[in-house]
Amino acid sequence: MKKLVLATTVLFGLALGASTSASAADSCGYFAFAGAFKSFAAANRQANRVGGAAWGLDSSNSPNAGKGLWVVALGPGSRSQANRWRNQYKARGVRSAYVANRCFFGE
Repeated sequence: MKKLVLATTVLFGLALGASTSASAADSCGYFAFAGAFKSFAAANRQANRVGGAAWGLDSSNSPNAGKGLWVVALGPGSRSQANRWRNQYKARGVRSAYVANRCFFGE
C-alpha cells in the first residue's frame, strides 16, 4: 500500500512540478495539504481531483498521528515550493489548504 501511495505521490508531483526526492524511506520537508480523511479511498478521490497523493498520517510526526487519518499532500519540498503548491490547491477550490513541515516514515 505504501509503495502505491509513494508511486502516486511521485506521478502527481511530477505533474505539478513537485520534488521527486520521495523514497520508501523517510520523507521530510515542507508539504502542502489539501484535506484529511477517515479513509484512504476518500483521500485518494480528493488527490485525484486536486493533485497530490494520499499519505497515512499515522506514519508521520503530525500531532494528529494515531487517529487513523489520511491526508492529501504534495511534497516534500522547500517552504517556498510548498507555498506554491498550497496556492495551486486554493486555485482548485481547496480553501483550507495549508503548509506544514512534516516527516512521513517509510517501511
